[in-house]
Amino acid sequence: MNWDDVRLFLEIARAGTLTSAARQLRLSQPTAGRRLRALEEAVGSALFQRTASGFLLTDEGEAMLMHAEHMSEEANVLERKLAGGARGLEGGVRISASDWVSSKVLAAPLGSLAAEHPGLTIELVADSRMLDLQRRETDLAFRFSRFSGADIVQRRLVTINYGLYVSQSYLELRGDPTGSETGAGHQMITMNSALERQPDVTWLRGRWADAGLAFRSNSRESQAAACVAGAGVAVLPRVIGGGLGLVELGGDVPPSRELWLGYHEDLRRLRRLRVLIEHLTEQLPSEI
Repeated sequence: MNWDDVRLFLEIARAGTLTSAARQLRLSQPTAGRRLRALEEAVGSALFQRTASGFLLTDEGEAMLMHAEHMSEEANVLERKLAGGARGLEGGVRISASDWVSSKVLAAPLGSLAAEHPGLTIELVADSRMLDLQRRETDLAFRFSRFSGADIVQRRLVTINYGLYVSQSYLELRGDPTGSETGAGHQMITMNSALERQPDVTWLRGRWADAGLAFRSNSRESQAAACVAGAGVAVLPRVIGGGLGLVELGGDVPPSRELWLGYHEDLRRLRRLRVLIEHLTEQLPSEI
């Protein structure tokens, strides 16, 4: 039985579709389909029921899933142990962070490190998904909350400060919102509904309960673009809002947030990872 085919089986079981599993493993959909058929022929049973809503495990698939997950965990442990034993700086480090953290906080210091060490390859994945450190979907992750799991090594990297921004055209049209108690007559730019419990969204709504909602997005840079266009008042990281010619409003300050880094403890001895973290710590101030 081919381990790569077992990995494909696991990804389909987790994602529920062949397309998503193929994308995760960087396969074409026809290739993934051929490999799944080959695996089912090898075990002599259909592992999934194909339905309009996705792939559902058959009884045989359910029986195989437990053993496949055990194989996957053993393979992940071996991969982390081998990677953690590497002594040199040559090789790759895969990093995941949100889009704006990648571009505004990490890219410049990581680029300078890559310039110093030509044998080091840094892969920065700008993705808001929580990539799995145990499955080594990423070697190093950056998040705005502490990591769960006793086998994750973590530390606070930097405090991100936020400001309250509007465009000059907005001020000319609607006036300064800081003079309003309720925000009536003003418009807000916030995160989308999936992220509406983030501290800045709660803070902004609490400050101006009667303000209208002009624009929502899960992208900070899209929010910033809407703010520049005059759509409304936005809470933005200062590393974004401070460079766009926007007006930062005075008065109460939005809450800051802590950016944490984390990696699996099996990679603790990986020298290139240690050097990378030390470099970021030296290059970044404690607050930005």
